[in-house]
Amino acid sequence: MQGIEPKLHMNLTSRIEYYRLLIEAAEDPESHPSDVATQISELGHLYEEYLLNKKNLENSIKNYRQYHNDLRKNLTVRLRELRRKARQK
Repeated sequence: MQGIEPKLHMNLTSRIEYYRLLIEAAEDPESHPSDVATQISELGHLYEEYLLNKKNLENSIKNYRQYHNDLRKNLTVRLRELRRKARQK
């Protein structure tokens, strides 16, 4: 499963933080550092949501595999029983 890796996320957030510091240092009246802070916060929340969704998906895949394996085992046992009965007749 591919997705946002923590290293990539940390790299992006550090760049955003660096950008915010540069804007504050420049004290440009047209810049809006509060917008950058809001975006940083939103990015953090989105990443946390991504991690939660990734964990839920991994759990769903694990449960599906377990269900699939159990079904396969039950089917194999039933097939063997049917073959034995067919041979006995």
